Amino acid sequence: MKKTLKIAGGFLAVLVLLLAGLVAFLDQVVVKTVNAAGPAALGVPVRLQEARIRPFRGRTTLRGLHVGNPEGYKTDGLLDLGSIVVKLDRSSLLSDVIVVKEIAIDGLVVTYEKGLLNSNLGALIDQLSAGAESDEPAKGKPAEEETSGRKVVIEKLTITGSKMNFSVTGAAALTGGGAVPLPLPPITLTGLGREKEGVTLVEAIQNILKAIAGATGTAIVGAGNLIGDGVGALGTGAAAIGSGTLDAGKAVVGGTVDAGKAVVDGAAGALKAVNPFSKKE
Repeated sequence: MKKTLKIAGGFLAVLVLLLAGLVAFLDQVVVKTVNAAGPAALGVPVRLQEARIRPFRGRTTLRGLHVGNPEGYKTDGLLDLGSIVVKLDRSSLLSDVIVVKEIAIDGLVVTYEKGLLNSNLGALIDQLSAGAESDEPAKGKPAEEETSGRKVVIEKLTITGSKMNFSVTGAAALTGGGAVPLPLPPITLTGLGREKEGVTLVEAIQNILKAIAGATGTAIVGAGNLIGDGVGALGTGAAAIGSGTLDAGKAVVGGTVDAGKAVVDGAAGALKAVNPFSKKE
């Protein structure tokens, strides 16, 4: 009996080690996949430092995700995300539409560079939109020839603990010789892809970027007294990107709700009040 228990115990120990090794292997696979596929999908440098996969809990944690700039911009990058926690509906993993219960992003840093005609954030959104249009099937093609691929529905996404570093390409004098740090309001997006029975991963990223653009535009306008009214007015373009252009769902910026768009009304004053770098009267 004791011998049998020892054999069973040894078997369980080996099984635990195998599972631990499998999880560690999955972690490495995710990091390598993101670092390889990210630049191809977004058209900009992408680098992920760490991934922790917990398949039996339907939970994934990513740390140290860096998204670089589109061509022509001079700052070190566009987005740096401290941590991303993804909770999946495991029952949907074998279906055509993967349901993501929640994505929680904390510690987002947006390095917003305003160029002559566009910003690095706006350029990336335009780049993804152009890519999505080029992938659309030509008219008259049968449905089975349309672009295939699994889609996602994101039930809830939150972005908290965010800030922006604002700079103007080739105009350091307007920002005091460097980037101006500004706080960003929290963002909540719900029901993304629900109305369309799922969206592609690139479409989901587009919508998230548009919500972020709405928040950055509001922050710039609200900090006009810090970075100058002329430069602050540049933020209205980014605010427009984030308003009324989300494909589906609801986006909430700074606590104001409106279906189908990133809402920024009233947040500028709040940002102005909490901005530690604002000028005192």
